[in-house]
Amino acid sequence: MSRRLRLKEMRKKRWWMLCVLVWATSAGASGQTRVHGRVFDGATGDPLPYVNIAFSASGNGTTSRVDGTYDLSTDGRPGQLQVSFIGYASQSIDINRGITTRLDIALEPREILLSAAEVRPDKDAENPAVPLFKRIRDAKPRNDPAGVPASRAEAWTRIELDINDISEAQAGRWYWGPFGFVFDYMDSTEARPALPLLIGESISTIHTSSSPRRRQETIHNAQLSGLGESDNPAELNSRFPAINLYENRMLILDRAFTSPLHDNGDLHYRYYILDTVPKADRPCFHFAFVPRRRGELTFEGEMWIDTLSLGLAAVEAKISEGANVNFVRGMTFEQEYVHLDSIWLPAAERMLMDFSFTESSLGAYLRRNITFTDHELAEAWPDSVWVPGRSVIYPQTNGVDNFGALRPSPLLSREAGIYQMVDSVTNMPSWQFLKGAGYFLGTGYVLAGPLEIGAWWSAYSTNPIEGNRYRMDIRTSNAFSTRWMPRIYAAYGDLDGRWKAGADLRFIQRRTPRTEWSATWQRDLEQFGMGGMLGQGELLTSAIRTNAASNLAEVARIEANLLHEFGNGFTLFVEGRHRRVSPRGELAFLDPATGLPLSELTTAEATLSLRWARGERFVGGQFDRVSLGTEWPVFTATVTKAIPDFAGSAYNYTRMSLAADDKIRMGILGRIEWFAEGGLYTGTAPFPFLEVVPAVGTFLYSQEDFNLLNFYERIADRWVRGSAEWHAEGLVFNHLPLMRQLKLREVIGAKAVAGSASTRHEALMALPSENTQWLSDPYVELNVGIENILSVLRIDYVLRLDDPADPERETFGWRVGFSVEL
Repeated sequence: MSRRLRLKEMRKKRWWMLCVLVWATSAGASGQTRVHGRVFDGATGDPLPYVNIAFSASGNGTTSRVDGTYDLSTDGRPGQLQVSFIGYASQSIDINRGITTRLDIALEPREILLSAAEVRPDKDAENPAVPLFKRIRDAKPRNDPAGVPASRAEAWTRIELDINDISEAQAGRWYWGPFGFVFDYMDSTEARPALPLLIGESISTIHTSSSPRRRQETIHNAQLSGLGESDNPAELNSRFPAINLYENRMLILDRAFTSPLHDNGDLHYRYYILDTVPKADRPCFHFAFVPRRRGELTFEGEMWIDTLSLGLAAVEAKISEGANVNFVRGMTFEQEYVHLDSIWLPAAERMLMDFSFTESSLGAYLRRNITFTDHELAEAWPDSVWVPGRSVIYPQTNGVDNFGALRPSPLLSREAGIYQMVDSVTNMPSWQFLKGAGYFLGTGYVLAGPLEIGAWWSAYSTNPIEGNRYRMDIRTSNAFSTRWMPRIYAAYGDLDGRWKAGADLRFIQRRTPRTEWSATWQRDLEQFGMGGMLGQGELLTSAIRTNAASNLAEVARIEANLLHEFGNGFTLFVEGRHRRVSPRGELAFLDPATGLPLSELTTAEATLSLRWARGERFVGGQFDRVSLGTEWPVFTATVTKAIPDFAGSAYNYTRMSLAADDKIRMGILGRIEWFAEGGLYTGTAPFPFLEVVPAVGTFLYSQEDFNLLNFYERIADRWVRGSAEWHAEGLVFNHLPLMRQLKLREVIGAKAVAGSASTRHEALMALPSENTQWLSDPYVELNVGIENILSVLRIDYVLRLDDPADPERETFGWRVGFSVEL
């Protein structure tokens, strides 16, 4: 299977898994929940205005009025009522769903008073925290740990995944059956009661260098006990963001958050000096910081700044109320630093992320605690320390016997209990059944020991050539091998009465950096020039087509390829491919000399592709993985050379292309996502082997490919195409009171292709119909839409700026897309 087809299949699987999760976690509402009352100072009885009040489950929030009164309601699950205000102890209050409750809330002042933070009558008077923060900003270069020439530290990392918001009534339901004992391990230390599902830990050594900027973690020992498939907690650790407040903006949850230590932080935050207190045995300024505007990607919390060096000694913060982030009900983090040789280095970090897929579903805590010890500084590390191209080095085996001796401190009793509980669950037959059912819904395959049978989304489809199409796949599971995966499939159409089949074999020689070999044999129907997420032969494709699948091609292909990562962002892809292509349906291959149809085209090709993605990270299972992206542009250069007179190959051409894509983050203005590709052919080739401008052919919106184009409508041998979309991320909607709670986001985009085609190719084959044209004039599509509908959908109005070759083809229309973002 080619790399492009495999990527499309992975995107399709993730989409089906998303649909299943939406269905499985959604629950009906049970009436409106309303809470109202008054918030006041518990010591003086004075009303407290502008107090943050929110439902933990639904995310609905408000602030108290000038007289301290508030009124808050939701149609979803409320969870707990969370009340927070700078200078006062926060409260989490249980709420009964579906009723109206009056609740007067007394907040108790913290030990540190907010007298310095009171609003002054003179609006022109300068906040004393502002000039101090300018001094802190000027001292950032010498205090930033990332600027240390070279450092080393031992790290003890603990990661835990919990299901939260489980009530006592839910825990006692009959349907838990043999799993009921797990609720004895419920944890109530956070705002929501939580049931641990997974725990893992690792002992590692971390080396850093500032010139060149490098970070390498060598894991000495690791163990993971849980209900997932990951072999190593480092896999989960990669899902956590790296937080360095000395950076102006940080990529957290795939969004660009503004640091409270931003060079122009006073444009985004209000700062208040609370007191001077000791921290890390040194006197520190105690600050509070809150966002200036609701809805921006900022934080609120407190920090401690050393009075002498003006370095960050500690911070406690959370995502600000009203930040437009999907599926995240909250995120808190704490960092502590140690002062060593006039440099502040990390000593501990605690992070807690609270996820919920829908407002009416259960949620999950993902938490990580890291303890750093045995710090060492140097001017540089010798070359022997670094493993080229590796950021994480895994142990050959995970021996867990000596964990007790390696930990800098013992596990908490609750953490030790999780290992025991989870291991008991995974050995139960009932769990194995539930695991198989979930795997079938999410991946489409039925687990049957060493085999997997499926996939249900391609088991049945229809098209005008095959009629009803039936297909079955069989592949091996991880129980067979975690390195080898053979797969075979067979399909049959009751209208054409023909069998189709395929087989492939994947071998994972090395996972990090990745080296993978694969070989494929296949004879099946394909739609040339089909872009987008879906492919020919899928259930959903049959249901939402905009073009009838009447010009398919039957392709007999043999492929062998190698994917090898060098570890520093470079990936090499080499492929050899032989294809025999026959027209089916209305598609015709005509000899230009005689006008007679040609029954088959044969070509053999060799492809070399080099991809560069600096800093890209991946997560996934044993075989498939998903990119977590990179903050840098991604470039791909590809050369494909046809080999004439090899195994019947009749053509001599070369295809060369260069592609790039990136996300440009612009703070409060959102982001721009762009893609560009240019290429050319030398030699001569029949039109199916030239650049068929990709069309989607369904009602699903595609950002890169063309939504209103017919299949085979434009053919080129020289082309430049690109797309750009501005995702405003709620720039307008976040400031509209009625729209803010819907978390809708604006999107505007354009895509175009321009190029040409030489008439020399017509000597090999004529174009199939008057509706297929050589690319001459630019083709342009514009779109404007709303995304983040129900957190997963987008709707776009798409307009093409030329007249189609087929007069019955639409020039505008609505398209629905899937936009799963945080």
